[in-house]
Amino acid sequence: MKRVLVMVLAMLTLLGAARAVTPATPVHFCGEYVYILLDGGGAEIVCWDGEETDLAVPETLDGHPVVSVSECAFADCRALRTVVLPEGVRAIGDEAFAGCTRLSRVTLPQGLETLGGMAFDHCEGLTQIALPATLREMGTNPFVDCANLCAIDVPAACAAFYTVDGVLFSRGDQRLVCYPMGLWTDSYAVPEGTVTIGARAFEQGIFLERVDLPASMATIEDGAFNGCAALSLP
Repeated sequence: MKRVLVMVLAMLTLLGAARAVTPATPVHFCGEYVYILLDGGGAEIVCWDGEETDLAVPETLDGHPVVSVSECAFADCRALRTVVLPEGVRAIGDEAFAGCTRLSRVTLPQGLETLGGMAFDHCEGLTQIALPATLREMGTNPFVDCANLCAIDVPAACAAFYTVDGVLFSRGDQRLVCYPMGLWTDSYAVPEGTVTIGARAFEQGIFLERVDLPASMATIEDGAFNGCAALSLP
């Protein structure tokens, strides 16, 4: 329990930096879950202290609908292998599942609108993931350092994101969001029309030796090619 309380205090500090949440915000405990209540009565999970390998997150906690998962809520839960999130979840925070190295399957709900930056950072067990058509916002490459990720599935009905040959793009700003590490190719030609290479988009692409940029390219964001030791740009 002491470890949980330390994690909760750290979580509230992070949340407070982003929005009007303070250490005085009431924290609630429901079994293995720690949560806070948001305006409107929805529950946001801020910490999980379970030991399951296959987890189905409940639709409600103490009768409150689970509507979001906060920053780092499941971070470093290395026993987790599968996670199913309930249909009511609308947002997943930054690094929510970072460091879940054995996580191999995630079921994201229809209705999810926001996926935080580096949400699945260093989830080495992931080989594929399906994004819902309802997704509208995404932070810095949610799949940084996912060494075996080779397939990101986006339905055609998704208005905000799409994939080309396994690479994830956002429609509104024509940004390349994620080049999956598991593609294991030595060269890649960024499609014409792409305007921005997103932050950390190619990070740890250790097999890449060449990336060709189109004439439409305007911006390469911070850390886009971190760890691409063999790479040369023309």
